[in-house]
Amino acid sequence: MSGHVDLTVGIVSYNARELTCRCLESVLGVMRQRTGVVVLADNGSSDGTLETVAAAFPDVVRLSFLDNPGYGAALNRIFSRYPARVFLAMNADVLVTQDGVDPLLAFLDSHPEGALVGPRLIGRDGKPQSSCKRFPSLGLAVAELFAFHALIPRNRWVHRFYYGDEDLTRPVWVDTISGSVMLIRSQAFQRVGGFDEGFRMYFEETDLCRRLRDAGYGVAFCPQATVVHWHGASTLQSSVRQVEYYLSYIRFFGKHFGPGSARTLAAAVAASTALRMLALPLKYPPLSRHGRAILGPKLSACCRLLGDLPRSTALRPPIQVRP
Repeated sequence: MSGHVDLTVGIVSYNARELTCRCLESVLGVMRQRTGVVVLADNGSSDGTLETVAAAFPDVVRLSFLDNPGYGAALNRIFSRYPARVFLAMNADVLVTQDGVDPLLAFLDSHPEGALVGPRLIGRDGKPQSSCKRFPSLGLAVAELFAFHALIPRNRWVHRFYYGDEDLTRPVWVDTISGSVMLIRSQAFQRVGGFDEGFRMYFEETDLCRRLRDAGYGVAFCPQATVVHWHGASTLQSSVRQVEYYLSYIRFFGKHFGPGSARTLAAAVAASTALRMLALPLKYPPLSRHGRAILGPKLSACCRLLGDLPRSTALRPPIQVRP
């Protein structure tokens, strides 16, 4: 048991002030019937998030991490400072209700072998979002890089990857769930060492689920719980995201499938990035100021990605940031 608190809610925000306030309002509504604490970790926002939250939600614990350590690192810091029986990890771009949290708690209470469970996600338009998936294979990753799945979106590999071959109207054990909302048993979380902070922005939840399963725990999808996800609204919609995504992808393969898989994926990333650099001037002709404004950052991101690839294949031990 981790302390006397039943539930610690950890929310990570970065330059998403309005969404963060909506998220906190929804969480505090749920917490009126729970014993626990709500903690906001702000990863160096410059939009006044902390000041607004302090004025509107004085009962919320506020932590400021100016070094912007990433999603998993911020959650590690929250959960080490505010231990509880279970942890609810959330992005700031989600809205929860009692019906979105209670089924998750009930699932863990009735399944002692389970360590982590996630809800069914819907967008703000009410349409369902992918909420669980299998661990990626190297073939799937390479096909994604060269836009095979975009050209043939209904292929059987993608269908199976997102558990299209399973009945997702009932709770089911899965490989991994979306990292936007996760209810985690603290004892299991601590046993596997929390999040690997080498994953700054992507694949931290996939890595955690893999390590939990390797340790003998179950990871589940619970469709009886529904959460609204504004999908990516709290992250930068730019080429910088793609850099972090691919570097984390390679790290995941190197960590769990070996250096050969990491080098193969890195080579595929290099080839697809080179092709993209050739195509970008055609898509964004540098003949106008607008075209140059878009093209420049995208080419810079591609160059950064190519420069970081050699280091991405040299897997370092899991990184832990001190609380």
